[in-house]
Amino acid sequence: MSCSAMLDTQPIFDKSMTEYMHYNDKPIISPGEDRFGIDPFAQALASSIRKMQSPEGSAIGINGPWGSGKSSAVNLCKHHLAEAVEVDELVIIDFACWWFRGEDALALAFFRELYAGVGPSLSDKVKRKLPKLGARLLRAGALVGKIAEAAGAVIAGGIAEKGMEWLAGLIEQDESVETLHADLSRALREQKKRFLIVIDDIDRLSPDEALLIFRLIKSVGRLPNVMYLLVYDRPLAEKIVSERYPSEGPHYLEKIVQAAFELPDPSSLDVQQHLLALIESICGAAAEEDLVRFMNIFYEGVSPAMRTPRDVARFANSLSVSWPVVVGDVNKADFVALEMLRLLHPTIYRAIRQNKEHLCGDRQTGGRDREATAVRFNDLFFSAVLPLDQDKIRQLLMRLFPLLESVWANTSYGNGFTRQWAMQRRVCSSDHFDSYFRFTVGDDVITSIELDAFLARADDVDHVKTTLCGAASVTRRSGGTKAAVWLNELNTHAGRLDRAKIQPLLTALFEIADVINVEADTGKGFNISSNQFRLHWLLRALTKEHMSLDERSRIFVQACDTASLGWLADFASSAWADYHPREGKEQELPENCLTTELDAELLRALLRSRLEAAAANGNLLAHQDLSFLLHTWVDLTTDDGAAVRAWTSNTLTNDIGVRLLAKAFTSYTWTQGLGDAVAKRVTRVSPKSIARFVDLDAFRRRIEELAGADEDSEVKEFLRAWQGADKNNND
Repeated sequence: MSCSAMLDTQPIFDKSMTEYMHYNDKPIISPGEDRFGIDPFAQALASSIRKMQSPEGSAIGINGPWGSGKSSAVNLCKHHLAEAVEVDELVIIDFACWWFRGEDALALAFFRELYAGVGPSLSDKVKRKLPKLGARLLRAGALVGKIAEAAGAVIAGGIAEKGMEWLAGLIEQDESVETLHADLSRALREQKKRFLIVIDDIDRLSPDEALLIFRLIKSVGRLPNVMYLLVYDRPLAEKIVSERYPSEGPHYLEKIVQAAFELPDPSSLDVQQHLLALIESICGAAAEEDLVRFMNIFYEGVSPAMRTPRDVARFANSLSVSWPVVVGDVNKADFVALEMLRLLHPTIYRAIRQNKEHLCGDRQTGGRDREATAVRFNDLFFSAVLPLDQDKIRQLLMRLFPLLESVWANTSYGNGFTRQWAMQRRVCSSDHFDSYFRFTVGDDVITSIELDAFLARADDVDHVKTTLCGAASVTRRSGGTKAAVWLNELNTHAGRLDRAKIQPLLTALFEIADVINVEADTGKGFNISSNQFRLHWLLRALTKEHMSLDERSRIFVQACDTASLGWLADFASSAWADYHPREGKEQELPENCLTTELDAELLRALLRSRLEAAAANGNLLAHQDLSFLLHTWVDLTTDDGAAVRAWTSNTLTNDIGVRLLAKAFTSYTWTQGLGDAVAKRVTRVSPKSIARFVDLDAFRRRIEELAGADEDSEVKEFLRAWQGADKNNND
């Protein structure tokens, strides 16, 4: 379903629109391009011009603010006058006044354009009257030195071929202004054709230059069969006149312009239709599930800000450049809204960009805290500039950021919404916020293309292992590896995975779990996150709400057949603890258990055999989770850990084994003092815990021997921590 389907009109984006959908700011030239209802006005104006009888310097004004479509109206008017031009009834002279800079050059160009347009219809004798008139009025002596400069601009006007003749006319000053004007008027009055001089973009000129145009029309421009179509912003023109002629103000223009017409404002429906068509042509139609939210944001926030055709064109230009680089990696509605703010409300846009930590998430506030927070947000967005449509901007901001809705409208959201917003890649998701302002996806985000490709091949075990292992070797600028990003993203989008692909995906992840469980992705301080935790969250997201206990138990047991040792120990322990919780905890309900109780027992048996095999072949000693594996092994034995202590006793005979045991039994905590900006790492050793599977006296002697015999910093650090534990009697 397209955006246009929401409008109770005919489709707004049809095949004919592709012919001129350029997203540029060029005025339109034909009625077929009109999407803002300008053509009826232009057609009526053209009809009036054609029917005007015996005009004598008659001036018609088209008034409208910058960007309202005045130049398009002029082009459409000329389109409807084309027949009159073709039958030699009318000559249209375009005077691009803004090509010339400086009053002298502008006045000179005015007479040259008049001469070039009117001259061919006059006799040679009369034709020379016009440059003479210009020379007299402009006091040619002061202008001769500037002719060369003006000639460059005249070339652009297409009349440079008359340069020498014009120069001669400037120098000859043998007749009075009154005589020259009377002769020229008499000759023009005898003409059957009429002349329309179009002067557009007067509001681009400096105040003095704009006044000069009005003075020229008022004086020498009053000629028979000559009409003027003046295009300008009326309030701006009146302001210019008022500054120079305070006593006359707007009455000055009324003496020059006989008929002034305000360019009709485009209907809001026309603007909405055209804007929606442009957005759809650039970004594609909104998905069915996103359509309601997209249209709410469009009608409440984006459409009201687009008041003129130029606003629409500028917005489409901006969107056509920025959207292609983020397509698929941001939420379409959010991005369109933020592009509008960037273009039309840069102060508010900048406040959003600089306050990620205050806007993302769903933190709830209440009472006085909520009131104080509401005031802070009001100051943040509206203290520097107060937009006319502040209420609409506020409503838009609440749709973009639920936290603002909580503060300003006392609306709350449950915990599940955070995952939903991340799935939709909304700007309120901290994972995706930066993509909206960097116009690229950083290394903390998986692109939609990458994610879609991965989900399509989630049942390819080798592909999954290659992707995640490769990600574990990619260090992000913000810290950690790309593997954590992949696990988080898969967790967010778990609901999109085909049911048949869950088994092979988990088999692959279980097999490489130890490889991707890198220290860089382990949280510090109060942050307990790790890739092992992320894998637990993922497997629950994939199975808990979609499978029965028997079904997921069967999948997990099968995946554990080839699981890496550390992960198998962690998973089997969790499955067993569901039915045999530690003292003080209750047994899990069946719907929350990982496996059946029988499968939990099977996994313990599998784990014990895998631990014994790893101890025999040397893999256990080198494992990164050695301490945890030894604790788990003791829990699995029926001899109170005798087999484990025998293994560690044998390990103590080897210096490398002693060092590896010391490393395994070293732990760290993080403390942060009052007023400190960073946390300090503290090394810990728990002799009581180690005593479960190591002869402490033998182990201590071997550690002291190595610490005194070499420079191994890890062994020395371990010994100092052990000594500290002895001193403080701290386990």
